[in-house]
Amino acid sequence: MLLISWHKALSLFLWITPHALLGVLAVILCRRRLYREFPVFFAYVLYEIAEFILLFALYSTLGDGKQYGYAYCATLLLSIALRFGVIDEISKNLFRESQFLKAAARRSLQCVAGLLLVMGVVLGIYAPGDNSARWYAGVFVVNRGTAMVQCGLLLTLLLFSRFLGVSWRRSAFGVALGLGVLTSVDLAMFALRAEFTSEVGAEFLDLLITGTYLVCVSIWIGYLLAPEVEPASLTVVTHDEVEIWNTELQHLLRD
Repeated sequence: MLLISWHKALSLFLWITPHALLGVLAVILCRRRLYREFPVFFAYVLYEIAEFILLFALYSTLGDGKQYGYAYCATLLLSIALRFGVIDEISKNLFRESQFLKAAARRSLQCVAGLLLVMGVVLGIYAPGDNSARWYAGVFVVNRGTAMVQCGLLLTLLLFSRFLGVSWRRSAFGVALGLGVLTSVDLAMFALRAEFTSEVGAEFLDLLITGTYLVCVSIWIGYLLAPEVEPASLTVVTHDEVEIWNTELQHLLRD
């Protein structure tokens, strides 16, 4: 009984704390006027807070019933759509110096999003079981596909940030890093759940996911509070200095 009480208390703590910190994050975005730079991410933060309030109210009244499961899946789908918007916003911000990279990233994300929607609908139609099982199967595929896309985004940033001159201390990179960590753990959980099918294993994985969400929100707050390092400006050489160098070079060649 004591173990169950501690597990429930820890679960509630790891569920409530990240969303309370999301409120702090929303205040930071407002006070530093970063909602102008990241309007979709700001909407995503507000949505996550509203989603938590709704699900927590349903959990307190209904428990883990079928109605709660339907509400969780419906809110998850909208959260997935907002995450795609956040990824698109991050790509525009990080690659704003290159119109080609910004356009290529946007087209790639649109193609992947359409493919995932088709996969989710097809599996939802042809999955075995009743309608509820098909519904859960479709949401499962879309969620897993979203995790793969966001993990790919983080990997791309890690590999090419230096090559493209992207500073790791930019706010957009912090947003991408938090999403990447969150979705990489989600992606790993899909594989681990297939191996650990016991009730104790499932409870441990749930704690790991909620704990990871707390880490990700902390990353967002840390990046948005830290001053962003501006790239060093290039030294501008005046026309007179160029003429002086040119004259001295001509004298040197004559000698």
